[in-house]
Amino acid sequence: MITTESLGAGAGFCVRRRGARLDLLVSAACLMVLAGCTNTAKVLKENLDYRPAVANAFSRAISLGSSEKKIPSSKLAAYPPIPSEENTPRVRSFIRHYAYERRETMKNYLAMVEKHLPMLKAAARENGLPEEISYLVMLESGADPEARSPANALGMWQFMPATARSYDLRVDSWVDERLDPMKSTKAAMMYLKDLYGMFGCWRLALSAYNSGENKLNKVLCQEDAQEYDEICSSRRLKKETREFFPRFLAMAVIAKNPTKYGFPGLQEMRPEEKHELVPVEGSHALETLARSISEPLSRVQALNPALLRGITPSDGSPYSIRVPVGKKEVLVKRLEHLPEEPPKIHVTHVVNKGDNVSRILKRYQINKVQLAELNPDVNLNRKLRHGSRLVVPVHKAKDQRSLKPKRLSRAQQMGGDG
Repeated sequence: MITTESLGAGAGFCVRRRGARLDLLVSAACLMVLAGCTNTAKVLKENLDYRPAVANAFSRAISLGSSEKKIPSSKLAAYPPIPSEENTPRVRSFIRHYAYERRETMKNYLAMVEKHLPMLKAAARENGLPEEISYLVMLESGADPEARSPANALGMWQFMPATARSYDLRVDSWVDERLDPMKSTKAAMMYLKDLYGMFGCWRLALSAYNSGENKLNKVLCQEDAQEYDEICSSRRLKKETREFFPRFLAMAVIAKNPTKYGFPGLQEMRPEEKHELVPVEGSHALETLARSISEPLSRVQALNPALLRGITPSDGSPYSIRVPVGKKEVLVKRLEHLPEEPPKIHVTHVVNKGDNVSRILKRYQINKVQLAELNPDVNLNRKLRHGSRLVVPVHKAKDQRSLKPKRLSRAQQMGGDG
């Protein structure tokens, strides 16, 4: 699950005295050196509170227990390669695991990532990151752009809603750009750069990608540790995080040379479909837009996977959709004469005492995926909080009439469904 290595290229040091603030931080910065994982993984502790949505790394903002913000550090033009540990016992063990014990799973992962490798590697190169980072999506999501975790992380890069928004992805009941491979990859590259900026080495940065930077920082401080090797077997970390880096290396080794392990070679030269952007103001169904430019609906939907309702959002500024090359001018002219369409009917359900996900799904005759898509901030695998609101799709007029029994009236008296 995704959540957020150097001031220069190093991270901070642990601060134990609560009275020391900015003066110790300045002193720490003077001691930092460009030395990979070895001496740069001491992380700011106690006084320096990392907040994922506000201070994902030094390059964002560090909260010092006040409203004071640090000046963002400069990004590196190029980041060091990911350490090669192919011959270490842990990595070799996971290579055997994926090449033999979970062979079918690995075969599926390779087939999925093959479709996206040109885009992933291009994004890594543009950001000065090692191309190997592209294979991280296999471990995160099986390279599935629609993957959803039990914790409510979504998409190829498994962003949580708050982290996604902090990297400029739109996540609401209309649009969820975590589902867009190109946009989420751009955000993930920025996130990975921030993680490297915080921890100073890829071993720790990628471990933090799994656990979250706050959790990893806490364990480094609890263990009084400076380096990855000092915490990679710590019971304070979940097994998933302890194994994350060697599992990633094992998958990358196989993906870089699949035929060596009996898998089909990866064809990375498939051309990406070119597209143009068209700002669309107001609600217009993708079906109508596709018909107006004489394109199959499936093609337009594939270019715009973030539109949850199959319609452009009615609120906010115009939303830019992708259309095949050569169709931009056609759509711009057609939009001048296309009236706005009423969006599909949705109601707001207020969670009352005794409500649970199963009852809500049965009442509105919808499935869990539909409910999850429209409520990105709600983890439907946990108990629903009393008084919380859910956006629920209602597809038929008769369904609307059926939403007026005693229970709904009682809910309305308590601030109920609208």
